[in-house]
Amino acid sequence: MLSKSFIIPLFLIFSQHAYAEDEIEQSQYTHLEAGEAAPFSGTLFNAPALSQILVESQYSFDECDLRIEFEKNLIAADYQLRLDTLQAGYDSLSERHDLLMTIKNDEIETYRSMALEKPNKNNQWWLAGGVVAGVVITVSAAWAMGQVSSMSAN
Repeated sequence: MLSKSFIIPLFLIFSQHAYAEDEIEQSQYTHLEAGEAAPFSGTLFNAPALSQILVESQYSFDECDLRIEFEKNLIAADYQLRLDTLQAGYDSLSERHDLLMTIKNDEIETYRSMALEKPNKNNQWWLAGGVVAGVVITVSAAWAMGQVSSMSAN
């Protein structure tokens, strides 16, 4: 069995060479009338002219497709930027709301625990003070009414 290292150089030595043509045929076309070596009137193109027309046509289609794809990607990028900006704003506001709710709930829990840990042990003194204040206000009001009625009788 022949090794690859032997076959490849042998192939390269005995392969035929392909050469490009020195002169490139220019695009040509002409208009034929009926009866001039053609069964109908029309335009005659040689192969390079026809290939040039086909290539330019395909090039125009490809250029149009690329332009459409570019514009589509440009619009998609703009909308993605807008969406990302709005999402960042939403995330920021959501995080702020969560933080404020946490602070509020912690404060409520702190006040609740303070109220349960230190109940007011002076309730009886507040009750007695309220009763005495009410009696003093009532007696003062009655005395003032008596003074006003005695002044109006004189």
